[in-house]
Amino acid sequence: MRALSPIVVTVELGLEPARAYAAFADRFADWWPVATHSLSRSAATRCSFDARAGGNVWERAPDGSCHVWGEVQAVEPGRRLRFSWHPGRERESAQWVTVEFAAAPGGSRVTLTHGGWEALGEIGPLLRQEYLPGWQHVLGERFTAYAGRAA
Repeated sequence: MRALSPIVVTVELGLEPARAYAAFADRFADWWPVATHSLSRSAATRCSFDARAGGNVWERAPDGSCHVWGEVQAVEPGRRLRFSWHPGRERESAQWVTVEFAAAPGGSRVTLTHGGWEALGEIGPLLRQEYLPGWQHVLGERFTAYAGRAA
């Protein structure tokens, strides 16, 4: 299989990088759109981002079941997060996601990069195509709006 290029989504925020990082990681459950972007597709779903190496990104469904979406691989508070990503799939099919927080005029630049599509085999190109508008919505709309209210 030919290597697939990563998805890259960048947003500009009116928060300094440390505050943007905290909004993303520490308040993940406050802005993540669980009704449309979770396995249970319920507004009653709770999600969490345990921003420490070895921590998990997960959801708790209304029926009490817990679904791990990925594992946190690297943490540089205020600067960078890297985690595996496999919601609804086995860990062996995990891709990787890196979120970087950098100073920019008026606040910060947040760049999300999602790669490793080859781990998905034949469905990699299809899922990459579906994730592109998904990340644009999640980061470019939901997170940006939440961070704007936090500014």
